[in-house]
Amino acid sequence: MKELTKRILYSMVIIIAYEIGTHIILPGHLIRAYQSTDFMKSVSLVIGGDLSKMSFFSLGLAPYMSGMIFWRVIQSLNKDRFSKISENRIYYFRTVLILFIAIIQSLGLAVSIKANVDFVNNNIFNITVATIVFTTGSMFTMWLVEMNMQSGIGGPSLLILVGILVRLPKFVWSFLKENLLDYPTIESVVTFFVSVTGVILIVGIISFILGSELRIPVRRIMIRNDLAAPTYIPIKLLPANAMPYMFGMTFLMIPQLIFPFLSNILPFIKKDTISDLTSLSTWYGICLYLIILIILGYGFAFVNVNPSEISEDLRKSGDYIVDILPGYDTREYVTHKLMDMASIGNLATMILLGVPLMLSLNWPQLSSFSYLFGSLLILNTTIVTIIDQCRALVEKERYPSILPKEN
Repeated sequence: MKELTKRILYSMVIIIAYEIGTHIILPGHLIRAYQSTDFMKSVSLVIGGDLSKMSFFSLGLAPYMSGMIFWRVIQSLNKDRFSKISENRIYYFRTVLILFIAIIQSLGLAVSIKANVDFVNNNIFNITVATIVFTTGSMFTMWLVEMNMQSGIGGPSLLILVGILVRLPKFVWSFLKENLLDYPTIESVVTFFVSVTGVILIVGIISFILGSELRIPVRRIMIRNDLAAPTYIPIKLLPANAMPYMFGMTFLMIPQLIFPFLSNILPFIKKDTISDLTSLSTWYGICLYLIILIILGYGFAFVNVNPSEISEDLRKSGDYIVDILPGYDTREYVTHKLMDMASIGNLATMILLGVPLMLSLNWPQLSSFSYLFGSLLILNTTIVTIIDQCRALVEKERYPSILPKEN
């Protein structure tokens, strides 16, 4: 319990530092959201920031998350080369990539709010300072995440979890006040009970999805399989887990942040076109968001479950999948099964996330719940991850150290 307590206290310090940063506001009056309020709230939830006010940590984890996914793609294209590079150099290259993305996103956000920042009576100076502040906040956020991964619990998801939990009571209270306390009507009461029922159903469906998996049986050599515990390769029903939802909204937000910067270079790009294309209040914006989630769903499925590594590990150990030849056939078999599970997971995404989004176009009162599935999935996954880490630390201390302690 000593190490667990130490890590929890360390993470609490990081949370306090981050929350203080979210209240360091840029000089000027608060910016009005250039998207719908619900869109800005949903973006803020999954990036750990707050785009409703311009603070030191407005961008939250957006540059870090974007940089990590690009880095994973770059690394997967040439694994042999990166395997020969030291961890320090990899960290350096990854940090430079995140810094570049942070500068681009910060510059776009600074240009979009240039009329709302009052450092001096000079737009260029205001944009430059705001860009530096946002970039510094993003890199400081990356440092907090790295420190939490080393000495705390929860990793990068902790800041997202805190962001959701901090805003959840306010959201619930405003919903109760709007539908039951201020001016209750038959329609508002029905909306309240339908929403509560929907939340309960979604929580149950999420628990079922996260707990469901396909088990591919594996035969182990040199062991009597009828006496040994069953060995299998697990592939979850949602192999990408909550990663597409964490990164999907970030990618949908990027055009909004870089548009003010690109509009000066490419004047034919219209602001209304970008706004409609990235808004969750238009059917083509919703379709674009779902397409992003599907692409990320397949991509992260292969990141979390790598058929090539599984095939190679089985080949080295001599184990094999029943009725499947080792090597190429094993890799293709696992790939086929993974694609099947990822397709089912993406179909569930289309239904549980896409249908409420489409319904909210005709029933605006549902707009606040249109992104509920993704938020609850992130919340559930993050809590489970933290609980697993805490359990592992507790179990670790129950076993005595093999090596003698240094005096």
